Amino acid sequence: MGKIKVLSEIVANKIAAGEVIERPGSIVKELIENALDAGALSVDIDIEHGGRSLIRVSDDGSGMDEADAKLAFQRHATSKISGIDDLQTIISYGFRGEALASIAAVSRCRLITRTAKAASGTEVVVEGGAVKAVQAHPCRVGTIIEVRDLFFNTPARRKFLKSESAETGLITDIVSRMALTALKTRFTLKSGEEVLLNLSPAESLLTRAAQILSDGKTEALLKLSIEKEAMRLTAIVGKPSLTRGNRSQIHWFVNKRSIKSLPLSYAFHAGYHGRLMEGRFPVGVLCLELDPARIDVNVHPTKQEIRIFSEPEVTGFIQQAVKDLLLETSPLAPELKTATVAGPATVRHYPLSSGGTQQSSWGSVMDRASAPGRPQVPVSELEQALQAPKPLTLKNMRVTRILGQLHGTFIVAETEDGFLMVDQHAAHERVMYEALLRNLKSNSPEKQNLFLDEALEISVRQKELFKQSLPLLQKVGFDLESFGGNSWAVRAVPAVFARFNANQIIHDFLDQAEEGKLRTTLDESAEAVAALCACKKKSVKAHDPLDFRQMQALLEQLALCENPFNCPHGRPTFFTQTMTNLERQFKRIV
Repeated sequence: MGKIKVLSEIVANKIAAGEVIERPGSIVKELIENALDAGALSVDIDIEHGGRSLIRVSDDGSGMDEADAKLAFQRHATSKISGIDDLQTIISYGFRGEALASIAAVSRCRLITRTAKAASGTEVVVEGGAVKAVQAHPCRVGTIIEVRDLFFNTPARRKFLKSESAETGLITDIVSRMALTALKTRFTLKSGEEVLLNLSPAESLLTRAAQILSDGKTEALLKLSIEKEAMRLTAIVGKPSLTRGNRSQIHWFVNKRSIKSLPLSYAFHAGYHGRLMEGRFPVGVLCLELDPARIDVNVHPTKQEIRIFSEPEVTGFIQQAVKDLLLETSPLAPELKTATVAGPATVRHYPLSSGGTQQSSWGSVMDRASAPGRPQVPVSELEQALQAPKPLTLKNMRVTRILGQLHGTFIVAETEDGFLMVDQHAAHERVMYEALLRNLKSNSPEKQNLFLDEALEISVRQKELFKQSLPLLQKVGFDLESFGGNSWAVRAVPAVFARFNANQIIHDFLDQAEEGKLRTTLDESAEAVAALCACKKKSVKAHDPLDFRQMQALLEQLALCENPFNCPHGRPTFFTQTMTNLERQFKRIV
């Protein structure tokens, strides 16, 4: 006998189920999609034991007649498409015709359904993929699907399920995400007798997004609606103050279908550049509408991933839209006004080391020439510019007096309505970053030829990425020559990096690009390179002593920055407190 055999329908269904049904949440997603495709305005989900023992989804959609109910559990049976050309213009949630067949293959399943024209409904019972009964059943218009004893006939897969609470949490997240696509539909989710979600029809995406993202509060959310060249983005996004520790609250919908896309999420995150701390992520509900012919939705069994043609154009559109929205709603550039800054009330100086001496000039602080063990660094033009005293107003707050340093780390200044506290390291990082960035973005950034060429070895893994990045690296001022294979020589570097290790800068750049943290345009990658170096470049650190003139100069330069509010890594540079709040804290007012 030959070795190749045709698998039975039951075995084939179980294999297909492995592609589509990963866990209880997968079933909930498939069934909700079917309900929405049927025009449901009410969807009720009941689960028990995290979906292991029961998943029941009831809807008031169009329902099915007896003939369709019998066909529904067959593989590749669908009402959504009829030919190959339909794959190019899919707008429904489901289309493969494998959902019910895959679900029934690994569970005990019951379907009860009725159309508005039928006098009675139909019940279909399937166990492990085998039809057990088809009979008339009285019911309302719509469909009810019960899924019991999930993976009862594939116990090995049951062992890989997470805890009951974890699976319930995943189901809750899925229902929430699906509710964002159907504002006119009411959703309820119950686990046993506990109501986990009760989402009434929403008047707007803002209302529904607030229910999901911010406990029903809309104050921390912004609306976005923009259209360009057959691309339309409608979104509700969080202000920079509303963040999460991961990307779980970035919800993407392309042509109303919930999808996962790292390129789209990275583009959204990049729009917040300079406004979020490292490790913090924005939140948002983003609905992108594209020509269906521009999307391939058939690249993943669960339909959660898509392929977009001309992806850079789409991601650039998204990033710019978010960036412009934040600039419009929270302008970065402060308004500068004339003000007189009085002399310091009290200024304490802290030595650089136990044996160091007090420094009296900005250059000497930056050079650290008298500090043991620290390299001497020339004073830059930027640092010289910091010495020129100017009237100061920061973020429309007039500074009336600089009070001094707190623990050699924070600058404290009096304002007309309270006080201002500045993180000197974060503030100077911002000043240095913007100076670096101006140089890198110039049409002809200054270069520094190296006295001796520096050898650069590129790993096999990053070889192609390096070749793609080479034009950009050359544009910002690196001169690189191939020695063959993976070996290169660095002959020149951007002048602002003259005292940096060129190897380290390029490798750090490639590592971040490989992780998807960098985009491919000059502006964005130049920003990333500048951010990499701003902290390392001779910036003021915590516990560095500053005299009054240096503190005033730093505040003046911070006020001139395009974004004075955050360091390049997203940390705040300063915060304020009003006299009213102070008096309230001391119970002077109530």
